Amino acid sequence: MQKATLYAYVSRGLVGRRIAADGRTSLYDVSDLETLAGRSRRAPAEPPPSIDVQIVSAVSTLDEDGVRYRGHDVAELARTRPFEDVAELLWSGELPSQTTRWPEPPLADRRLSRRVSAIVGAVPLAAMAGLASALSVHHEDDAAPIAARRMLSLTPVLLGGAEGSRKPIAARLADLWANTEQHDELTSAISRSLVLLADHELAVSTLAVRVAASARTGPYPAFAAGLAVLQGALHGDAASLVHELLLECEEYGAAAAVDRRLRARERLPGFGHRIYRGEDPRLRPLLEAVSLLPDPKGRRDIVDDLLIEAGIRLTRQANVDLGLGALCYVGELPADAPLFAVARLAGFAAHFDEELGERPLRYRGMARAAG
Repeated sequence: MQKATLYAYVSRGLVGRRIAADGRTSLYDVSDLETLAGRSRRAPAEPPPSIDVQIVSAVSTLDEDGVRYRGHDVAELARTRPFEDVAELLWSGELPSQTTRWPEPPLADRRLSRRVSAIVGAVPLAAMAGLASALSVHHEDDAAPIAARRMLSLTPVLLGGAEGSRKPIAARLADLWANTEQHDELTSAISRSLVLLADHELAVSTLAVRVAASARTGPYPAFAAGLAVLQGALHGDAASLVHELLLECEEYGAAAAVDRRLRARERLPGFGHRIYRGEDPRLRPLLEAVSLLPDPKGRRDIVDDLLIEAGIRLTRQANVDLGLGALCYVGELPADAPLFAVARLAGFAAHFDEELGERPLRYRGMARAAG
């Protein structure tokens, strides 16, 4: 590729560029160059599939400066408020004047109790979808915020926690994975992650919830639709891929692990974001909490090594999935700990209610005959 062509691509925003540590050398994103090279070799016969939907929403807004829930900066919320307060903000539009507590709803109905017991220990996201299905039968009249509170309060039980707890959600999740020495720090980090991930405008899982709400389904089936989408590697499963990458860095060294991925033309999970050309504003508050976790195995150094190696080789910066993967890795949580899904239930309920204020069945795909 000629220099003039490269500079033209950079000026049009098609190729990422950053300055190396020496302050002079320009580094270009290899994956962007490969994508452009592929386009030049074979022009697609048909336009790529896309569905563009414009929706007015007051739940959250995001731009290069940060994310705001109902006008409140999410980084500040994560540093100062528990998850329950932020969930209530998303649902009502106002922060509670006192710290919110959600008592766990009793499983008085024996059939419901049996249904919940049957899915305890299943793959977390599948278990949460199963819980939504069970609750839709026994509590079909629940409003969206009530449904979300019920699911959030019962999810720690699905993961093997004790019933009847009145602790905050983050503390109940920490009970599952923390030892005594790290419990408080892990609770704080989990709470911060839940706040930071509670909503992100119209992500694909949130759109699935709104599509279901537009058809006037109940909140539990709509939540199940969102949870199904969250299982995708390009969305809610990204943090587990970061966890896997960090284990590779631990075994082989960050330089070798990153080099192997890039030579195989794989994208590094946890780096790059379609919205944020710079740093993901949710990452720093989460890494702050991870830095306070006890770290007897020196795993924070592995995270730092990965960030350094990726910073040298990529123009894409780390995103919040890197932070969530680092939390699970340093805190020794399961790679499939469903923190993203737990957090996003709060946003799902807010968007479900907002969608009910719109005309129903606004969504329809346009099919084209196969060639």
